[in-house]
Amino acid sequence: MKFSSLLASLAISSMFLGASTANSQTFPSKPIRVIVPFAVGTALDIVARSIADGMSEDLGVAVVVDNRLGASGVVGTDAVAKAPADGHTILFTSPAHYLNTSLYKKLPYDADKDFRAVTKISNAQLVLLVPKNSPINNVKELIAEAKAKPGVLTYSSAGSGSTTQLCSALFNAMAGTDITHIPYKSGAQALTDLIGGQVSTTFVAVASAMSQVKAGSVKALGVSGLNRSRSMPDVPTISEAGVPNYELVSWSGALVRAGTPDAIVARLNASMVKIASKPEFQTRLQGLGVEPDLMPTDVFAARIVKEIPYWAKVAQSAGVTPE
Repeated sequence: MKFSSLLASLAISSMFLGASTANSQTFPSKPIRVIVPFAVGTALDIVARSIADGMSEDLGVAVVVDNRLGASGVVGTDAVAKAPADGHTILFTSPAHYLNTSLYKKLPYDADKDFRAVTKISNAQLVLLVPKNSPINNVKELIAEAKAKPGVLTYSSAGSGSTTQLCSALFNAMAGTDITHIPYKSGAQALTDLIGGQVSTTFVAVASAMSQVKAGSVKALGVSGLNRSRSMPDVPTISEAGVPNYELVSWSGALVRAGTPDAIVARLNASMVKIASKPEFQTRLQGLGVEPDLMPTDVFAARIVKEIPYWAKVAQSAGVTPE
């Protein structure tokens, strides 16, 4: 390379480095919007709002949570994919982000290439519920009843393609049952109709079900992880209760649009980890049935690489097909 060309190359590199440094030094320059592609009151929403409150104080700007519902998270996710890559729009999401690549034949964005990881915050188990007046008291009784009456029992979900629907579909596949799906527009509606006895069973995030379980409005049959929930230690796992090796655990984490400068991603990561590492924050999460599981950006990014094929396999096992 000629010396003049080398100098020109170094000058250009310095220009971009300087611009990146300047961007990070002025970040954030306006309010930050955290888009949650699911309803208010979900476990994901609760965690996002807790993080947003802390970030507002830490970063010195307003951090607003914007719930953008629709198409199992596609609507809100697409809003972030089309936002400027400047760190002021954050996607706070769950495995649905990668599951949707198996549920839809065509998405308006690339779930992998159009986003980059910031950090993972927590894990959230789901719990299998039946109404308080149901004659079913455990997983084995549910399986027996479902097999005796194929297609008669029903399960509610937060909508086709939601994590709650996938939990029940996977249960059907692994238990050999035929429980009919009744989709709702939100997990709250799905739980309300279960409490009222309009449906036979449902899966709900532990965070959303705890108060109803404690009040006796519903009966908890099992949690979806391989280990019992610290928030519901008396509730067995579905695996130990009758469906060996059953496991489906949701998580919450933050992504930004691809192209967001490294320094800004690092700043967001530092802020979120700082907030989520505080004992009072972790105690609050555990009280909600959500378990902290912080990940550095590079570790979370590596985890994401495995997410798409993993959830594709789960969707296939559950018999969920693209729409």
